[in-house]
Amino acid sequence: MYRAFCPHFSGWLVLYVASLLADGVSAQSGDHGLDRFALDAESAVQLKLHRRISEISGLATTPDDRVWAHDDELGIIYQIDVSDGEVVKVFAFGDPTVTGDFEGIAFADDRFYLVDSNGRIYEGPEGADDERVLYNTYETRVGRSCEVEGLEFDPIGRALLILCKRPRVKELEDQVGIFRWSLDARALMPDPLLIPTLPLAEGVDEKHFYPSGLARNPVTGTYFMIAAQQRGIAEVTLDGEVLAVRRLSKDLHRQAEGITFTSNLMLLIADEGGGGRGRLTIYRPTQ
Repeated sequence: MYRAFCPHFSGWLVLYVASLLADGVSAQSGDHGLDRFALDAESAVQLKLHRRISEISGLATTPDDRVWAHDDELGIIYQIDVSDGEVVKVFAFGDPTVTGDFEGIAFADDRFYLVDSNGRIYEGPEGADDERVLYNTYETRVGRSCEVEGLEFDPIGRALLILCKRPRVKELEDQVGIFRWSLDARALMPDPLLIPTLPLAEGVDEKHFYPSGLARNPVTGTYFMIAAQQRGIAEVTLDGEVLAVRRLSKDLHRQAEGITFTSNLMLLIADEGGGGRGRLTIYRPTQ
């Protein structure tokens, strides 16, 4: 177990975060878009993570609201206790552990999925603590079109959403692409979602918007994207309409790489350590 190696958090903080996660919001209440999050220090709880996951990349949540992260160079998956930032358990794909430039994680049908920067998908079951599990790989060929940096599961379309960071083909210039990979057909679906870059970049007063993480809002069904380099967060519809774009606090977010939601709409963002410890920031929506 890895609890002994993680930083100590006082009891009041554990109780406070637990109360936030328990309260959340009702899925039946009104609008729960990006505007419902203050994204400031007063509304945030930030936890320092163990040095072993200082280069934390993606985040995912299982249906029972357990939160997971992955290593950026090894196929290692960590379960994080969001009440105190401790690592509950860790398991790996392969023996020896598979290596790659891993950029995103998702969970669907009792399986974990990782994606690398070329769009290759790795699939495996949840392992016990310190276990190595067998895994499958799938070539999506999305990497021919763009550099990949984000993965999410869409339960409505039963597809993995593969997020493009930088285009590699002319057809994706000035657009952010989200490709869909069917879980049932185990194949790439036609007609990726294309989002114009201009309103995303203008929303954070930048020339570009290079996404680094993707999450589906479980209440609205809209997509939230973060951009580490531009320190931005955006909400878009399933049709690619940009609903809102905001700046992330430079004091809270050094390099935002992972994003996910709990079932009761707590927004979690992970930042790489950049030589220090990785951080997990928890935002509660305003009432």
